[in-house]
Parts: sequence; structure tokens; C-alpha cells
Amino acid sequence: MMKKIVLMMATLLAASWLAGAQSMKEATDKAQEANAALMAGNHADALEGFKAALALAKACGDEGAELTLTCQNAINQVMYSIAKQAFDDGDYDLAIAKAQEAKATAAEFGDEEFVGRNESVVTNAYTKKASTLMNAKDFEGAAAVYQQLLAINPENGAASLNLVRAYVAAGKVDEAKAAFETAKANGKEAEAAKLLGTACLKQAAAKLQGKDYAGAVAAAEEANSYNENAKAYLIAGQASQKSGKNAAAIEYFTKYLELAPNDKNAGSIAFTVGALYQQAGNKKAAAEFYQKAVNDPKLGAEAQKALAALK
Repeated sequence: MMKKIVLMMATLLAASWLAGAQSMKEATDKAQEANAALMAGNHADALEGFKAALALAKACGDEGAELTLTCQNAINQVMYSIAKQAFDDGDYDLAIAKAQEAKATAAEFGDEEFVGRNESVVTNAYTKKASTLMNAKDFEGAAAVYQQLLAINPENGAASLNLVRAYVAAGKVDEAKAAFETAKANGKEAEAAKLLGTACLKQAAAKLQGKDYAGAVAAAEEANSYNENAKAYLIAGQASQKSGKNAAAIEYFTKYLELAPNDKNAGSIAFTVGALYQQAGNKKAAAEFYQKAVNDPKLGAEAQKALAALK
């Protein structure tokens, strides 16, 4: 009886070995087929083949360990290549989807190198997509993509600055102001401030044109809070003068002349300041500013008459 049991065990072990050998052969054959597909440039078939070979190799336990690692590396390579090809073809949405899938697979395999490679594809694809949208003047669409980039990496300085740029271009100044804080935190304060200063300056000019003088002054002051600009002082001065606030107008115009003494409007503004001072009874200050206007091609003669009248 014992002899019979031993013979049965030997038979079972032999059958198990033969089954294992057959499984390894199937796994190896499948991996070779996948490699042939890869060499032929058929990435889709290669990927499916390596996945099938991987499942077979894993089923072989320790005997299939080496082939398991080989298949995992091949799968990482193929998935990365598919994502990279989509990027090179300009299909950025597909590149993002394939790279994210490849990244998840690489993480499952514990391959940090390919995790990093695929992260780069995702970042580059989002960046190129946003740039393409900006060039097409789809500024809100671009802003949405820059937000996605910042969701991946909140410390992306270029994306935070470009988010401000996109919002400014879209005319969404309030959103740009909120984005400014992120740009500032990422070391892009100066560049973002210039963008916002220009945006607020446009608002100030529009409000002046629309006779919203208080709004024009507020927007001009906000423009200067981001990026001091002579034009903002000019607009604030004009709005103040039109609303009868001459003292404030003098202050804004004076600052404008300090920043832009050679501007084409400098002569006429100097004459205006002279007239405002004269109205206020300050002859000395009036003479000082009339003097700055004597060489103005349009108001020079009037400035000289005004100076003479002050004596």
C-alpha cells in the first residue's frame, strides 16, 4: 500500500512539473510574440501580449520571477512610448490619458523611474495644450488647463504666472487677482504684478470713458498698487478734475509729471496744474507749472501769457 502511495505521489509531482514547464513555455512564447509585435511597431498588440505573458509568468511562481520582471519592464516601456507618441503627434488629451495610465501601472510595479517619466509627459502635455489654447485666444480654456497643472504641482511657477496672464487676457480681473497670490507664493510676484497693473489700468481708462470718475480713480490706484505707472496717475488726475476734486487732481498730475516729464501730454498737464494752482490762489506754484509748459507746441504761447499775467 505504501509503495502504491509513493508511486502516486511521484506521478503527481511529475505531472505538476510538466504543467509548470508547459506554463513557462506558454509565457515565454507569448513574450516572444509580443516582442515581435513591438519590433514591427505594433505597440497595441505588443502591450496586450506582454500583459498576457506577465499573467502566465506570475502563475509560475519563483520559476517565472525573471520573466515577470522582464514583462513588467517591457510593459512600462511600451506604455510610455504610446503616451510619448501621442504627445509628439500633438494629441495632448490622449497623451495625458495614456501617461496617467502608464504612471499608475509603473507605480503598481514599483518602478519609480517610469513614474517620473510619465509625470513629465503629463506636465508637458498640459503645458503645450495650454499654450495652444492661448495662441488660439481661448483664454478661459487655457486658464482651466493651468489650474490642472497647479493641481498636479502647486509650486509650478510658470503655470501660476500663466494663469494670471490667461485670466487677464480673458478680462477676468477678479480671478487674476486671486491667481496673483499663487504666483506671488511661487516667486513670480513682479511679473504677475505687471500683468495685473496693466489690467487695472485698462479698467481705469474704461471707467473714465464711461464717466465713472470715482471708479476710475479707484482702479488707477489699484493699478499703481501692483505696478506704479504714470498713465494711472494721469487717469486718476483727469477723473479727479472732472469730478471737481482739484486738490486731488493736482496731486495725481504732479506725480504723473514726475514719472513722465517727457511724455507727449506732459506740457498740457503742466499747464493744467498751473491753472488749478492759479484757481486755488497759489501764484508761485502756478508759475512753476506754467513754466514747464512754455515749450509745449500747442500751449506754449498760452503758458507765456499766463506767466505774464501772474506778475
